[in-house]
Amino acid sequence: MSEEEKEKSAKKNQTAEEVAKILVENMKANMADPEFWDKRERRLQEAADKVLEKRKKRREAQKEK
Repeated sequence: MSEEEKEKSAKKNQTAEEVAKILVENMKANMADPEFWDKRERRLQEAADKVLEKRKKRREAQKEK
């Protein structure tokens, strides 16, 4: 393995470790909030409702043509 390949590998490992640390910190913060899962579910449901509403409007507009 050349020096350049070793450096690239080391940078990838360092980046992966940093990302993993950030993810763990984020998960810990989320789990500290007792309403985290309820809030998450509400956000997902609201997004799904918006998508369904847009689809409905699009279908109605297509039927009118």
